Amino acid sequence: MIKVRIKLDSPERLTELNAAAAAMPFDIDVSSGWYVADAKSLVGLFGLKLSKPIRVNIYTDRCNAQPFLDSIQAMLV
Repeated sequence: MIKVRIKLDSPERLTELNAAAAAMPFDIDVSSGWYVADAKSLVGLFGLKLSKPIRVNIYTDRCNAQPFLDSIQAMLV
């Protein structure tokens, strides 16, 4: 599992994160405080607080996760 932190500074970033996650064959969770959502669920992502950095858990190895990490590079904290 790989853990990274991202900053979602606009609602458009939510859809970018969702599209990037949906293209991956492995699970990706995001969490803000006690709230945890599947990154492939756009409805779940709208429950996140955008004011603070968000933790992203990627359930694969670094090699397989690299395309996803590249696609969210602008969001990484």
